[in-house]
Amino acid sequence: MGLWSCRKQAVQDEALELGSPRVPAEREPLKEPVGKAPRRPCAERCLRSLQSLGLSLRSQCGQDWIFLFLLGVSMATLSFGLDITVSKCQQVNLWVYDELVDYRCLQYLSWTLYHVVLMVVAAAAAKYISPQAAGSGIPELKVALRGLVLPEFFTLRTLAAKLVGAVCTLAGGSTIFLGKVGPFVHMATILATQLGKVMVTVAGSTENPGRKYDLLVAGAAVGVACCFVAPVGGVLFGVEATGTHFAVRNYWRGFFAATCAALAFRLLAVLNGTRETVAVLFRTTWRVEFPYDLPELLSYAILGALCGGLCCVFLFCHRNVLLLLRNWPRVHQFMANNKIFHAGLVSLLLASLTFPHGLGQYIGARLSMKELLETFFSNVTWGLEEASVGNATQQPPSPTPDDSWLQWTHPAVSSLEMVSFFLIAKFFMLLLATTMTVPAGFFLPVFVYASALRVCAQEPLWAACTARSWPGSSRGGLVSEGIRIHVTPAGYALAGAAAYSGAVTQTISTALLTFELTGQMSHILPVLLTVLVANAISQGSQPSFFDTLIVAKRLPFLPRLPVARSGGHEVCVEDFMVTGLQFLSRESKYKNLWALLHGSRLKQFPLVDSPASRTLLGSIQRQPLSRLLSDQLSAKRRFQDMLSQGGWGGGGDAETPEEREQPSSEAQGNLADEEVEEWECRQLQEPVCLEDLPIDPAPYRLVEKETLHQCYELFSLLNLHTAYVTSLGRLVGVVTLRELKTAVEGCVKGAFPSRAPQRQREPNLDQEMKSSGKGGAESSAR
Repeated sequence: MGLWSCRKQAVQDEALELGSPRVPAEREPLKEPVGKAPRRPCAERCLRSLQSLGLSLRSQCGQDWIFLFLLGVSMATLSFGLDITVSKCQQVNLWVYDELVDYRCLQYLSWTLYHVVLMVVAAAAAKYISPQAAGSGIPELKVALRGLVLPEFFTLRTLAAKLVGAVCTLAGGSTIFLGKVGPFVHMATILATQLGKVMVTVAGSTENPGRKYDLLVAGAAVGVACCFVAPVGGVLFGVEATGTHFAVRNYWRGFFAATCAALAFRLLAVLNGTRETVAVLFRTTWRVEFPYDLPELLSYAILGALCGGLCCVFLFCHRNVLLLLRNWPRVHQFMANNKIFHAGLVSLLLASLTFPHGLGQYIGARLSMKELLETFFSNVTWGLEEASVGNATQQPPSPTPDDSWLQWTHPAVSSLEMVSFFLIAKFFMLLLATTMTVPAGFFLPVFVYASALRVCAQEPLWAACTARSWPGSSRGGLVSEGIRIHVTPAGYALAGAAAYSGAVTQTISTALLTFELTGQMSHILPVLLTVLVANAISQGSQPSFFDTLIVAKRLPFLPRLPVARSGGHEVCVEDFMVTGLQFLSRESKYKNLWALLHGSRLKQFPLVDSPASRTLLGSIQRQPLSRLLSDQLSAKRRFQDMLSQGGWGGGGDAETPEEREQPSSEAQGNLADEEVEEWECRQLQEPVCLEDLPIDPAPYRLVEKETLHQCYELFSLLNLHTAYVTSLGRLVGVVTLRELKTAVEGCVKGAFPSRAPQRQREPNLDQEMKSSGKGGAESSAR
């Protein structure tokens, strides 16, 4: 091997002398055999080709389209598997219930025990595995997209807890009356975050915060698309429900991921044998030649007004229930310490109310959430069909696999009375279910509830047409240009579901969700009319469902500031900015830095030229300043200073330089307290070295005369938390998210005083140090 090393070095030296590129030593023939045969040129070319191919694949793995494809397919598989598991659990529950037909007490025990155990497990998963898994997840996601990520909100532990809780909640069916949209939106964003970290690691690139925001919104769209197999409506609903601002150029990410999720979900249904072909979730058999007549638009508008008014009542009751549970000390303490017991107690009450041989026979308790939607979306006039059946089938609570709407027939009451009782009962049951601390969604129960509102518009219209009291009506329908047009019952269910759910969440995209859910586009105009009327009433009266949860959970989020609110254009920044500033200047000493860090809890501090001019130069984070002060007063620095000044003897020549740099415990013990205080006092009198600190030279700035509306738009668009206020470059104040939120709330309520506050004089840090005492300050710094 010596000859090999010599020849290799000689070739390299010769190549360097001649200025030519290095010649690989492997190509140089050797007269003596060596232990390893030299590589051939063909093998080297293959190796280089494989290396370039690997680099190319590694760079392509960081592309968004691969990430979005994996996200969509993974969430579709998870959603399909969860639906199969939930369906099997519900079938087992009904099988056990039917087997105990001769034992009414055992039937009640099996029915209630099934739901109580499920809710106890869901509450335990949210309490012991991950507390962030409780609830819907959409309010916390809105706050996270605002820039404040809650601890452990996007972890795999939260994903596992959310999945377990969602399975238990959905297995409860229409008894618990909770949905899957919120949990799947949360799980999709968690999976997007984790996949993003993997892709960044594989591609070898750095993480981009802006790209992370867009991928989280795409994850929200995937979560909705997996629930309703609606890629277009899923993207729009995800943007409306979670984001305040969204770049249009990033729409393709959401549409691509949602399309992959919807297509994978439908293909899995075909492969599993659940569906014969790729189709919508709820098939409809409506006619498209004459779907509705012009007089029906009035009935659709009335339905929208009814949905908007009922939504306001629901949001008002929901907000007051949450505030009551939070502000009542004993109830709040009980809820905080007994979450599992509370979930079991609520589920026991709900299961007792929906017992199929009790009150449950009047509200379709045997039907699942999907079967309820299929029943309400069926194009059947219940009053007419009930008259033909004779109302003597005595079906409830017996199973009806062929015609689910027969669950709404009863020998004692009419179907209209049963659906009316369903609307009243589910209104309060949903309010009660929202108090449980379990992973659950609230969009699907609202959607199912709203589809039952068809009886409030379609059935009276059918009765009016039968009695010929509606203008242009004939027996059983309307007459337009000599053509009889029958009233479409399912159209009112479609419009009611879109309007009420859109009013609760204050979104318009629910109309597209219903179109993609049923595959019907013939009722675009009446459905949009109903949704707009309901949203106009809801947005003008109450905050949305998710905004109410944000307020109840005390999450930092800006309330909505209406554009037409004139107060937002009259209030200026100088009216609500904070003027008592604490800042750092180039002339500051370490004693000023100590007073700055110990006198406030701010995460960043402004840097000015001098206390006199106060020209804003930038901002510095708290952590580097704390580290700088700790290094200035560290024991190692004190030992080195004492050693350099000859403060310690002994050691002599036997000590190495490394040993002299490390202070021993005996040497530190020899220092008296007076010497330490004197040394720290000298260190605090030195000027702060700002050259090595990471300074942000361009923090966000505002001017005094900027309006509240402009400041609100800037904070919302850029996800700001702090902005400094300057006047001709001079620092005069600061606006944080807290002051802006207080100003917006005061402007909305009309109780904000439009006047500039008196500027307070900044505290003199030197006088503060002297007043607090030099000895106390030095001991606290130590």
